[in-house]
Amino acid sequence: MSLIRFARMCEALELQNSTKEKIRIIDESLSSFSNPKLVLDILTLNLEVNSIGNKRAITWIANALELFDDEVKAEQEVWGDIGEGMYQFLPNGKESNFTIKQLYSLLVLDCSSINSDSYTIFAESINKMSNLELKWFIRYWLRSPRNDVSESTVIKAVKRRFPNRNVEHLSNIQHVSIVFHHLEQNKEPPTSIQTGMFLKPSLAKVYSNNLPKNYILDTKYDGNRYQIHKNKTDVLIFNRKGKLVTHQFPDVVEEVLEFNASTCILDTEIYPVTKKGSLDPAPHKIMAARVHAKDKQEAVLKCPVQMVIFDIIQYMGYLLIDEPYRKRLLHLKDFPENNQVWSFDENTPIDVAYNTAINRGFEGVMIKDLDAKYRSGRSNNILKHKPARIELDLVITSAKYGEGKRSGLFGSFGVSAKTKNGYQNVGNVGSGLSDGDLLYLTTELKKIIDKYSSDVFFVLPRIVLEVRCDLISQDSDGNYGLRFPRVIRIRNDKHAYNCNTIEDIKNMA
Repeated sequence: MSLIRFARMCEALELQNSTKEKIRIIDESLSSFSNPKLVLDILTLNLEVNSIGNKRAITWIANALELFDDEVKAEQEVWGDIGEGMYQFLPNGKESNFTIKQLYSLLVLDCSSINSDSYTIFAESINKMSNLELKWFIRYWLRSPRNDVSESTVIKAVKRRFPNRNVEHLSNIQHVSIVFHHLEQNKEPPTSIQTGMFLKPSLAKVYSNNLPKNYILDTKYDGNRYQIHKNKTDVLIFNRKGKLVTHQFPDVVEEVLEFNASTCILDTEIYPVTKKGSLDPAPHKIMAARVHAKDKQEAVLKCPVQMVIFDIIQYMGYLLIDEPYRKRLLHLKDFPENNQVWSFDENTPIDVAYNTAINRGFEGVMIKDLDAKYRSGRSNNILKHKPARIELDLVITSAKYGEGKRSGLFGSFGVSAKTKNGYQNVGNVGSGLSDGDLLYLTTELKKIIDKYSSDVFFVLPRIVLEVRCDLISQDSDGNYGLRFPRVIRIRNDKHAYNCNTIEDIKNMA
């Protein structure tokens, strides 16, 4: 009866505001499961895509439970999500005998069509669940658990169990569930990174006059972050989220195949250029042709790109993440000059480098600690120095239809910053988006509508926008707002949990 144990644990996590207590609950609960590795995979949403959206989920649930779609929608609007709605609406049934392995299998079912074996399995399964089991199954099925358990929380829980091991470092290399599985069996977790294994990238903080002792200045390109893996004749390209996007860059694949290195894992930026073979940057907006286009060959012509290597994770079979940046940089010399990051001389003042980069059409400079090892997540090892205008990564939490020629598309978007318990709206934005952008956002947001009220469609926090504004204001009630906001780009490379926090906004106001 592992499913009910899992549901009770999640219920306890939801009711607990203290992160320390959440860590304790996870740690102490793991012993009660026969397959704790899968529990950690589920808690961290380390799950394959199941192609289910809000609208289809309502149809599946209604059909399976012999309800009307409107009944499910009504409970969703009242309680805020379908899982809680079904928990409150349905009489409590008998607890199931589902194992965690069975739960995992249900969560990764291909839900692209109701006329499938997947639906039959789904319908039979949820009719065997108690309402508490169903609540938490639905939440994880929709990839929206709403219990404020992040991957870092889980890593800390595993650290609590193994205080003498560097769990944070090990989880840099392998997923925390794999780390736990090995440590629980008194085995050493794998510490090698093979091509094809995505490594969570290192992330930059904003420069604020505090500099590393030894550093180098690199150009900050206005492109998208990609991790490129080469193993002889095989090339894989991952976006920042770890999603394979190799098909978007057939020209880059050809380029990588020409590299002398037979195996390598590269940390790169791919940015749009004015024409093929040029290094001069073009407006970032045209990258949408690569990300959203169906005809990839046509996209190559519409949006020529340049790939720049700024870090090396693995080279010729040797893992480099524990080497200082200065040593990792030595391997850059083995790659074509046009693919090397444009760095400044060591004596170049930051302001001079910054202005030079801006004048050449780039976004600014990166300040990198030459003594730092490669570490996933955000740290002071890498600092970014960009224009003084306020730029934020915010998640869309609501949308309204536009007017006039845009009346058939969402034209205004409520954007929110992350809080300890969820997301807080900081304003609305609509300018800066092309008709193609609006069509894309309308299509994608319709899949994740959570509820509807007074012409506003509230959506699950999934899609991140990079927003630029002139000022952050605060009203008499303490609410923050953006003055003259404008969308810079759709951040498909970012998860909602990586968007700016309300504390960030408070510090900028």
